[in-house]
Amino acid sequence: MTRHRRALLVAVVLVSTVGCLGFLTGSQALEFSANETVVSDAALDETGYQEAGNQTVTNVINVTVAGQTRQANLTSYRYTYNRTVDESEVDRDGLGALPENGTVPVANTSDGVSFSVVATPNARVGGQSVHPLARVSPEDLVQRFLETGNTSVRFEGNRTVASLGAERTVSTFRLEGETNASDAVVHVATFDAGTDFVITFAVHPGIIDEQDRVDTLIAGLERPFV
Repeated sequence: MTRHRRALLVAVVLVSTVGCLGFLTGSQALEFSANETVVSDAALDETGYQEAGNQTVTNVINVTVAGQTRQANLTSYRYTYNRTVDESEVDRDGLGALPENGTVPVANTSDGVSFSVVATPNARVGGQSVHPLARVSPEDLVQRFLETGNTSVRFEGNRTVASLGAERTVSTFRLEGETNASDAVVHVATFDAGTDFVITFAVHPGIIDEQDRVDTLIAGLERPFV
């Protein structure tokens, strides 16, 4: 096959896959948009969480195809939920020694108990995923999204939760503070849901047990606009 025919074949394949000649010529960026993913009302009622906000974010990435660099716009959606934690929920046996003049944290506050779900497009060009999160581990996501800095991050284990039609792996990490009372626990799941990557983050103080509620929220994910 001649070089000209190979180049023509590549162009035809990419146009059929991408559906945008302007992307190949560099005259316009390729657009990818995720499906909004939210927690069902039933799951919110069961766990006591409520929506705290939502955000639409568009990231611009560079994609290299056939030696040429082009731009792609990725539109993602993030929904955040939280709930009020009562002091009676605190595991006092797990507090350890509080610092001098220390107080029990998180009593009657929602600041440290949150759940977020991010739906971001599983962008593919020429059959290859070009999304920067496609090859990022759960621990790396914790480091990136929570900006843990010098905080020690300890992996505690995996479990599975059925969500959006399949079993999903949920990883738990402990962010260790100076005392047991200042530890935080993170539950993170990231999975390929067809046209999208779905990422869930739950963050709460280590002195409360939130796993059952987190699992209920993950199991309650839905796409209301699909």
